[in-house]
Amino acid sequence: MAPKFSVVVPCHASRAWLRPCLDSVLGQSFTDFEVIGVDDADPDGSGRILDEYAAVDPRVRVLHLDENVGLGPARNAGLKECRGEYVLFLDADDSYTPGSLEAIAARAEATNGPDIVMFDYERIFWDGRVLGSQRHDAFAREGAGVFTAAERPIFLTFLEVVWNKAYRRAFLTRHGFAFTSGFYEDAPWTYSTMLTAERIATLDRIVVHYRQHRTGRNIHATSGRRQWDIFDQYDRVHAFIQSDPELTGWRRFAFDRSLDHILAVLAKPERIDTDDRADFFHAAHEFARRWKPEGYSTDRTARGFKRWLLIHDDYATYSTLKASARMLQVPSPRKTVGKLLRRAKLDPNLVAYGSYSFAQYAGNPRAIYEKAAELAPHLRGVWVVDSEHLAAIPEGVEYVVAGSPAYEKLLGRATYFVSNTNWPKDLDKREGQIHLQTQHGTPLTRVDLPAEGLEELMREVDRWDFNLSSNRYSSEIWERTYPAYFEELEYGYPRNDRLLTATLDEVRAIRAGLGYDDSHLVILYAPTSGDGLDPGQLALAAGPQARVLLPKAPVEDLMLAADVLISDYSSITFDYANLDRPIVLHVADEDRQRTYFDVTEFSPGVVARSADELFGVLRSGSFAAPEAAKHRHLFREKFCEFDDGHAAERVVRRVLLGETDVPAIVPLADRTPAPSAYFVHNG
Repeated sequence: MAPKFSVVVPCHASRAWLRPCLDSVLGQSFTDFEVIGVDDADPDGSGRILDEYAAVDPRVRVLHLDENVGLGPARNAGLKECRGEYVLFLDADDSYTPGSLEAIAARAEATNGPDIVMFDYERIFWDGRVLGSQRHDAFAREGAGVFTAAERPIFLTFLEVVWNKAYRRAFLTRHGFAFTSGFYEDAPWTYSTMLTAERIATLDRIVVHYRQHRTGRNIHATSGRRQWDIFDQYDRVHAFIQSDPELTGWRRFAFDRSLDHILAVLAKPERIDTDDRADFFHAAHEFARRWKPEGYSTDRTARGFKRWLLIHDDYATYSTLKASARMLQVPSPRKTVGKLLRRAKLDPNLVAYGSYSFAQYAGNPRAIYEKAAELAPHLRGVWVVDSEHLAAIPEGVEYVVAGSPAYEKLLGRATYFVSNTNWPKDLDKREGQIHLQTQHGTPLTRVDLPAEGLEELMREVDRWDFNLSSNRYSSEIWERTYPAYFEELEYGYPRNDRLLTATLDEVRAIRAGLGYDDSHLVILYAPTSGDGLDPGQLALAAGPQARVLLPKAPVEDLMLAADVLISDYSSITFDYANLDRPIVLHVADEDRQRTYFDVTEFSPGVVARSADELFGVLRSGSFAAPEAAKHRHLFREKFCEFDDGHAAERVVRRVLLGETDVPAIVPLADRTPAPSAYFVHNG
């Protein structure tokens, strides 16, 4: 039996928001629907996410396209697969509000199956702001009953989008509607469907959360000649209207709307580069000349004046008005002084390193620094350390003290900046400088961005040229949490290289330095909270040969020394899993809300809900049982995806040496993690 709804979700470069999008559909109270996920030859793994959902929910069907065809053709491909009575289109970064499909179904039933059901939406901004549609009051004021666009033209003054409507599939099929290629493909679809529909109904309800990206890999942040597509799309709109004498009355309406849209695009520097603005303006004039209705005149408003400038090709006046507006923007004196102070020539071989807010010589920056010394000895690496942690810097490592004149000189001359936390907010990044954010863990506990100072934080994130990721799950979180233009490097974490390359002799040497031999079962106890269980009780439960380690720097040595990890929601779990050694999670149910997903449902080993359960696991040895190993293998497949022992080399070659041909990721089955001395000793 055909479902009530078919929801088409085209995907391209959309992995960061695809899971929330699909969850918003699949979690609806109304369940009689299918989802057609269209993988538009996505380069970032959205197709893999679609397949994951399809594997567990039969309502999801996936269509993988052989090549990237663009949003319009991808929607067409999905439309051909639809079986529902009504078709909806949902972009992969948007979402449905709870109960929406049930409300749409009820409205369609109450209005006896109209051709189109139009509903409301809200813009959801990256910083948490919510903004309703400008004409939302029209739903309550003029949305009663069933009507045509000619009877209620207000509903054609909304944003020209496809995703705020449910379309009766028989209506689409009868008229052969299809999307066009290129940007702004929603415009011809909106006009042709709305002006053709004989029965339109509305639903006065917020159905779609329309995501507004701070930056993005979409039409709103794509400059260049693709923006000229808007003329082709509105050519189609006007050709459609002129093809039908009954639509003559819409010519002026559509002409004004198209000019306003073109002017809005022209005003956005992220879409039209300064050097292209004149060409775009003149192309807009040619468009206006093609379609200006007979006897047309502009009204006496600011908007009408801009239309007049386009019609008369008066770019000189338009550009003068733009220049006058820019003159009102006064640059910050502080930034101007900063630029004057840092005009020294950049040193192409100088790399600035920092770790944990200048408090440690550790983590991913350390591993990159040491690999750079091996692969690129011509590079000079200088560490930044605060005055209270000078002892953290080993002998022989060059450093400067944060805030000192030498530090200021380093910031002004270094070409590369490598850190696992943000550099100070007053750092004025110069042209030619390259920033690598290495991160310092897999995000399990939610990253809560501050309500105050958010713009300031994002300006710091804007300095990132590269962001390092150890698995695709992390990439999704980083891209969703930190909306900026950085390039995601899915290379693995350099600090974890040792977990894959260390030998048994090296493991034994670390253990010996800690006072342990092969007979000791070493347990690393690393809860996120400092208020954990008594290490002595843990050792007692695990047996006379058990010893308990508590985390301290360098933690990589402790992971190599340990035979078992006990943790909760700490990101160390994801790193330690690279060793393929037993892991026990000691977690409380009330902590789940703090995390991006429930790690107990995708556990890397045994889960203990209480201290007594944990002691029982240690006494029984079930942490090392085959069932636990099976869970650990699945966990490693998902979260140890890129950590293969060569992450540091990939980073050095790509970022510091500018190479694009970096070592490929070694498959999980071909990796040999550093062995556990205890388990080797005990067979």
